[in-house]
Amino acid sequence: MITAGALAQKADTLTVVFGGDVLFDRGVRKVAETQGYEGLMNGVKSVLQNCDAAVVNLECPLTMRRRTVNKKYIFRADTLAARVLRAAGVTHAAMANNHSMDQGLVGLSDTYNSLRAAGIVPMGYAEHPDSLMCPTIIRRGSASIAVFNAVTVPIENWFALPSPGKPAIYYTSGNSLAAAVARYHTENPTVPIVVFIHWGFEFRNQTSMQQQMDAAALVRAGASAIVGQHPHVVQPQVMIGDVPVWYSVGNLVFDQKPAECNKAQLVKLRFTTDRLIDYQSVAVSIRECYPIIED
Repeated sequence: MITAGALAQKADTLTVVFGGDVLFDRGVRKVAETQGYEGLMNGVKSVLQNCDAAVVNLECPLTMRRRTVNKKYIFRADTLAARVLRAAGVTHAAMANNHSMDQGLVGLSDTYNSLRAAGIVPMGYAEHPDSLMCPTIIRRGSASIAVFNAVTVPIENWFALPSPGKPAIYYTSGNSLAAAVARYHTENPTVPIVVFIHWGFEFRNQTSMQQQMDAAALVRAGASAIVGQHPHVVQPQVMIGDVPVWYSVGNLVFDQKPAECNKAQLVKLRFTTDRLIDYQSVAVSIRECYPIIED
């Protein structure tokens, strides 16, 4: 039975924490260059480091090279940000979002390489179309989970379809993602599946009908939990049958000013060898770009 209780560590369990959007550009860059990058995530690293794995959505490319792209909001962060994430306890970074392509294919490839060099596993990225549909496996002892990372919102500068040898992110529809989840679940029926998805509408507290339909399809396909990001605000957490769904956990490290954008969540999930057994939502406040665990 899934509960929302405290997450006690046991030798045969795997605990993974999921956080929202992380930006190292714009206002965050200004704060970091003044006060130092290293302290940006001090307020949440106790939670990140106390889990077997920590996953966040990286909302900007990490590259020292600049490319001109045609879109409204264009981000770029220094590659040192990857080391900042790892020092805070982040083990996996989601790349399937609408800003990973902000510096083109060169920036996308640089981001992947920067994360790997820092000891972080990139997710939602591949250099072959078939590999995009494969989940990332996170293990501890005999327990493991499969994490699918995908983006379903429109990407302004999507200028190249995935092809062998070219870097790409998992940009897909909810139905296609559900089909990939179903195939994996059929072949690996005892492995719990988490979907970490970039979806919905920005700055809306309520979920869209499309999010609800996609969530239902993912649950039918075999997902054990769904954690969403992209709206920059917290959206409802619901149960679809026995499956917990966080439609949006909000930001994590970000510079947006509205109060709604500075309330966030970390989601801790605990698994045994074949199922999700426990979960916990941790409230976070963002103050001048710094995330802090609420008392």
